[in-house]
Amino acid sequence: MTLIVQIVLPMFLLILVGFYAGKFGNFSNALSQGISRFLGLYALPGLLFVAMAKATIPDPIEWGFVGSFFIAAFLVFAVGSGWRWLAGRREEIAIVGFATSFSSIGLLGAPILMDAYGSGVALPLMLLIVFQSPLLFTTVTIIAETMRSNGGRPIQTSLNAIKATLLSPMILAIGLGLTVNLLRVPTPDAVMKAATLIGATVLPCACFTLGTALSYSPLTGRLLPASIMALMKVGLHPALTWLLAAKVFHLPPDWLAPAVTAAALPIGINVYGVAERYQSGRELVSMALLISSLLSPLSISLAYWVATG
Repeated sequence: MTLIVQIVLPMFLLILVGFYAGKFGNFSNALSQGISRFLGLYALPGLLFVAMAKATIPDPIEWGFVGSFFIAAFLVFAVGSGWRWLAGRREEIAIVGFATSFSSIGLLGAPILMDAYGSGVALPLMLLIVFQSPLLFTTVTIIAETMRSNGGRPIQTSLNAIKATLLSPMILAIGLGLTVNLLRVPTPDAVMKAATLIGATVLPCACFTLGTALSYSPLTGRLLPASIMALMKVGLHPALTWLLAAKVFHLPPDWLAPAVTAAALPIGINVYGVAERYQSGRELVSMALLISSLLSPLSISLAYWVATG
């Protein structure tokens, strides 16, 4: 619990700084949008490139572990997207599905899982890190680009969406990073250092702009849907993961426990960067991220108890 507080509390402090800057510090919405644009076009791609280029891809892969976590994630993605579709908020379909299924594995998951289960969890953790960004970032980008280019010509719309997806800075960064990794392409140290430096700005920029967004946004009418999103992430995702891991794939305890615990993590801060990138669901994501983070000590503790009991 102390470890969770040590990691989550600095995030909240950065968010409060952003809130103060937007509410009382003469930090305009236009300035916040400039940081957000930098985040979506440069910082996030830099982070994803480094993560993919440096990832150690396990061999062999425990496909039951991967399947239980990500099948559950895509089921929650579908539930979240379908919910906003039925609510008539088509512009929020992609980002809500993404938020309800994307775990804060890199920021919170690594230290929490290592502390809870020891160094033996390094392999399962690496599998989650390797697969989460390519699978979920690609999915949300395809859906968001399709929705943004929606028109009366379905074939042309689909082609435009595919083109926009392939040319998205985030997808290009993932593909380039994986290419460098798999083909062992020699990359100059200066390039990796530059990408690492720009990627390191994702967390402070995302937290700061999240705070400014809260200062500019009327949140009273969005508390209920944001709470539902948070509960999907820290409640439904780990429940489905446990069901698949225990009853379908019959994973041993040393694989089942980290899968369920990782699914109980709160919404990843990178989701807000994607919401900014597509200017969609910013209010919902900002509130859901905060609520899921507040609920995470309970959800992680419960997941640990269930998975190890």
